[in-house]
Amino acid sequence: MDIITLINTLVSGLLNAEEKFLEHLDSFTMFEETVSSLSNQLAADFIGLVLTNADQLIRDSGIRKGRYTVQRSRQRTLISIVGDITFTHTLYKDQAGKNRCLLDELIRLPDRERFTAAAEAKLLNEAEVHSYQHAAESIKTNGQTITKTTVMNKVHSIEKQIPEMEEAPKEKKACEYLYIEADEDHIHRQKDGKEQGCFIGKLVYLFEGKEEICNGRRKLVSPFYFGGLYAGSEQNAALWESVDAYIRQHYDLDVLKCVYINSDGGSWIRAAAGYVSKSRLVADRFHLMKYINRVARYTLEEEGITKGRFYKYIYKNKLLAAKKLLTRIQNHCEGSDRAVEDCRTYLVGNWEYIERAFHDKYVLGCSAEGHVSSVLSERMSSRPMGWSETGSDRMCKLRCFIRNYGREKVIDLVNYRRDRELETCVATGTDGLIDERQKKKYTAKQREAQRYAEALHGTLAGNSTVRKILAIREQIGNI
Repeated sequence: MDIITLINTLVSGLLNAEEKFLEHLDSFTMFEETVSSLSNQLAADFIGLVLTNADQLIRDSGIRKGRYTVQRSRQRTLISIVGDITFTHTLYKDQAGKNRCLLDELIRLPDRERFTAAAEAKLLNEAEVHSYQHAAESIKTNGQTITKTTVMNKVHSIEKQIPEMEEAPKEKKACEYLYIEADEDHIHRQKDGKEQGCFIGKLVYLFEGKEEICNGRRKLVSPFYFGGLYAGSEQNAALWESVDAYIRQHYDLDVLKCVYINSDGGSWIRAAAGYVSKSRLVADRFHLMKYINRVARYTLEEEGITKGRFYKYIYKNKLLAAKKLLTRIQNHCEGSDRAVEDCRTYLVGNWEYIERAFHDKYVLGCSAEGHVSSVLSERMSSRPMGWSETGSDRMCKLRCFIRNYGREKVIDLVNYRRDRELETCVATGTDGLIDERQKKKYTAKQREAQRYAEALHGTLAGNSTVRKILAIREQIGNI
C-alpha cells in the first residue's frame, strides 16, 4: 500500500458517506461518525506506512550494511490515539552479536511497548480523573485489548522521582515572602480482610500569596505542588529538601525574608523547619478552631462565651490562663476529658506558632483542607476504593504534576520514563543511518503523490454536483 492508495480509499469513503447523507439529511450523527472513523483510519494507516518506509530506508542504508546484519522482518502493532498502527520493522544483529530493532531505537520505542507515547499520555490523563476501567475504555482499538490492569501498570511505571519539566529561570524571582501549606489525606490500603488500614498521602504546595478574583474568593499566586507518600523520616526529609531546592532554584534568597509554613502541627510538617531555608512555622487557625469548639460544647455557659475567652487569652499571649480554663472545664463537665486533653496538647505544643498566626501581619489564612480535598481526596479517598502503595504514591505525584505543568505535559512525563528505560540498553549507534541521497529519493516520491492529490482535487471539484442538488431538492419537497 502507498499514499496514493490511501488517498483513493479515503476519498471514496468520504464521497459515499456524503452521498448517503445528502439522501438522508436526518442521519447527520451517522455521517459525523463515519467521517471521523475514515479520518482516523487514514491517519493510522498513514503512520504505519511512513514507519514501514523508514524501516526500508534503514535497511537500504550503506552505513547500516557496514554495521548490522539483517536477521528477519516482522510486523509490529501499536495502540495510538487514532487507532491501531501496524508497520514492518527489521531485526538486525550488531557486531557484538546482539539483536537490535534499529527503527524502534530511532523512534525511542522500548521493546514490548504496546502504546505510542501520545496514547499512553491519554491513558494517564484519563486515569488521573476517572477509574482505571474508564481510562481503558477511552481508547478505541481494532482487536487490541486494554484492561484496567494495563492502565494500572502505566500509572505504576511513572518515575518515583519526577524532574522539573521546565528549564530553570535565568533570572530568579524577587519575592520577600513565600507561603507553604501542607496536609495529608488518608488513602485506603488495598488489602484482604477487614483490617485494611491506610496510607498517608502528603500534599505540600508553595505559593507567593493570594489574590482576590471576586467577592469572597481568592486564588493562589504561582502555586507549585509536591505530593506522594514519603513514608518514614528519610523520605520525609527528601520531600522537604525538594521543596527547599525548588525555592533556591526559582527565588532570590537575598531578597527573600521569610517562608511561612502553615499546618495543623503534624510532626512530619514541623520537620520542615530543619530543611527549608528562612522558614517559620505557623498554626492553622482551622484546626485550632476545631479543638476549641470541641471543648466549648461541654461548658455549662454559652459556647460563644467560652470560645471568646480562649481567643482572648490567645490574643493576649496567656497560655497559663488558657490551661486553667481547660482544667475548670474538665473538673466541672462530665465526659470532657478527651476533648480537654487533646486541646491542651495542641495548645502547649503549638503555642508559639499559634501566636505567630494571630500577631504576624504577613501571615495568610490556610486553605490546606480544601486543597487536599480537590488535589488528593477527590480521586484517592472520596470513593470506596483501595490502593496499593505504589499506585497511591504515583497517583499523588501525577495529580500534582498535572496541576504544575498542565495535561499537555503528561506526554513529556511519558517520554522521560521511556528515555530512562532506554538508557539501560546499549548505545544505539544509529546516527546518520539514512543518508541525504535516500532522503532526496524519498522526497521525490512524496512530490509525485502531491501532484496526484492536486489532480484529484481538480477532478472532484465538480463531481456529481447535479445529483447532490437533486437529492437536496427532493428532501425539501418532502418537508
